[in-house]
Formats: sequence, C-alpha cells, structure tokens
Amino acid sequence: MQIRTDVREILSYISDDQLDFFARETMVDWNAKKLKGKELFKLCVFGVLNENRASSRVFENFYENHFFCKYAQIPKDKSVSHSSIAERIGKINVAYFEKLYQHTVTIFEDKLNEKDKAKLSLYDSTITSLSASLLSFGMQNGQKNKKGEQGKNSIKFTIGFSELPFNVKFHKDQKMISEDLALGNILEEHIANKKDIAVFDRGMKDRKTMVELSNDDKYFVTRIYKSSKYEVDKGSKVTLLDFENEILKLTRHSKVYLYANQKKTKIVFRLVEGILKSDGEKILFLSNLPEDEFTAIQIAEIYKRRWDIERFFRFIKQELNFKHYFSRQWNGIQVMIYIILIASILLLSYIKLNQLKGYKIPKMSFCNQLQNDIIQQVVIHCGGDPTKLETFNA
Repeated sequence: MQIRTDVREILSYISDDQLDFFARETMVDWNAKKLKGKELFKLCVFGVLNENRASSRVFENFYENHFFCKYAQIPKDKSVSHSSIAERIGKINVAYFEKLYQHTVTIFEDKLNEKDKAKLSLYDSTITSLSASLLSFGMQNGQKNKKGEQGKNSIKFTIGFSELPFNVKFHKDQKMISEDLALGNILEEHIANKKDIAVFDRGMKDRKTMVELSNDDKYFVTRIYKSSKYEVDKGSKVTLLDFENEILKLTRHSKVYLYANQKKTKIVFRLVEGILKSDGEKILFLSNLPEDEFTAIQIAEIYKRRWDIERFFRFIKQELNFKHYFSRQWNGIQVMIYIILIASILLLSYIKLNQLKGYKIPKMSFCNQLQNDIIQQVVIHCGGDPTKLETFNA
C-alpha cells in the first residue's frame, strides 16, 4: 500500500490554531471547568476512529492513555470521568462542532475537487432509532406494540454527499418523516450551477420542489413512481431508445408535464423510460438537464451514481458507529453526528488522495499511521531517535 498523503498531513488541516479560533468565536469553553472544546473534539474523533463501539466509557479510557494525551496535549495529571464526558457532550455548544464540520468540508472539497468536471450532489436521508423509554423525543416511525405504544423514537439525518458529506440536516419533528419535507429542505440550499447536478430518489415526490429547482436554474436527476401521472408534450418528439446493460433496458425518451393536485405543471421535464431486466418492472427517470448537453443514457447513468450515498451510509454505520447514540440529549446527538461526519471526511480524503479501495483496510491503515505518529512524538519528547523504530526487532 503506497501512501502519498499521510495521516499527519490530513490532520494538519484541522490545526490547533483553527480549533482555538472557533473556540473563541463560539465561546465553547465559557464556564467549562474541565473538558475544553478542543480536547473533547480530539477525544471524540480519536475514539470514533479507533473503536467501533465507542462510548463515553471508551472515551474515558482514551483520556487516560498517555499516547492520546501526548497527541491532544493534555496534562498527564488531568483526568475526567465518563459521566463528565457524557454531560459535556450533552451540553456543549454545538455551534463549535458545526463550524469545525463546515471548515473540514471546505478544506477537503478543495483538495479533492477536480476542476472543470461535473459534480453530482447526492441527497438522501437515513434514520436511527432508540427505545422510546430511553429517548424522550423524536419521530414515531414504525408500528406500535400490542399495548398500542410506540416502541421506538427516531431521529432523521438528511445528507448532501459528493465524494464527501458536504451538508447535513437534523430532524426530530414528526412532520419531517416525510421525504418531501426533509429532502425539500436540503434541496433549497443546492447551489445553482450548471456543473452541479442534484440527484435524489423517488421518495421526494413534491412536484412544487421540482418546479422550483427548474425555475432557479438548478439541475437535477431523480426517479418517479411508475404510477406517476404525466402528459407528453405534444410539441416535442418521442425518441425510441436502444440501450441496455446488465441491469436495465432503456425504451424511450420524451418531454412531459407532471401533475400535482390534479394540476399540470407549467415546466416541461425530460422523462427517460426503461425496464428492469431482473423482473420487468417499469422504471422512470426524470430530469431538467438540457437536451443538447446530456443524453437520455447519461441521465440514467447519473442516477446510477446515487448508490454512492447508500454506500456512504453503510460505511458510517459499520465503521464509525453511526447507529449508536453517545448521548440521549438532542444537543449531544448533533455534536456526535458532526464528529462522525468529520471523521468520515478525514478517512474518505485519505482514501481518495492515496487512491485506495474499500473502507475497512484503509481505516486500519489510517489508525495505525496515527498511532505510529504519536509514538514518534513520544520518542522525540523522550530524547530518542524515531528513525530507529524502523530497525527495531522485538
């Protein structure tokens, strides 16, 4: 495994100076007796990356680790209990972590951005749940038990993803269980740019949002349900398609008006029809991309890339403990999601910059490099020569 961009360089983009600047700006350490914002940030990122089942007790253990204390510049005689860590996460100013997240996105988007290449902004939501007896707020999602009680409360996270998770919205209000509202909410912030295409799934059915995207010159690709009502534009040409791959066969392309509440939209959209080869199900792709720049086949190929965000969700759930609640307070949940997203950006950037594949092995490599770097700092601090580690034989 050839490493071109090492972990030290990756971490250097979130410098202590930047951590201190945001701490002053958000006053995150005002009236804080023990755990500073910078310390908590490093503790949580370190814990999430190094332990698949991270918790406040795991964080406490790391805080007592001499290697971590050296990395985080924590005095060796300082200690903190797991209950204090949990309490701090639940009450700390979430704005500090939001700013760190936005800073990390900006830095690494610039590092990974391929100039003059069309960007796909993928939007989707994921839901995590906890027993209603443990979580006192959230959405009711799912069936009730035999007593007629809602067994679990859920929190919804809607994310914008383009190689990195560049935007996130947190939802706990019941109305946001609707993807029309959740995705519509984040799509409002999609930037009008001919080289930035929004991609979302058929869960977002609101025709008004699609019309508004078009009126604001925001390009998109989506799927609509096969039962969707539409009318072919009489002034346009219906084109038969002769394309198929291992998954689907495209049959025709047309320009259509959609219907919303029995009313026909004034905007004309492009509709690409196809058939899934596995079961013959009809599949409909919808877009407002200009016909002279994007073919019907390209629209289908663009939608196929939507699975990248599904892989991202699986990655953070399996490798970064996204499904686990570190806090049962709304503030604490937001703090930990920002932490997990920052950790994911560090890992994804490490993978992309070093042209690695997969998640599990690169994550192990990242953590090993981080630990080796800490060991080298300790060796230097103790007056030793870290280069001799390469010739060490146990």
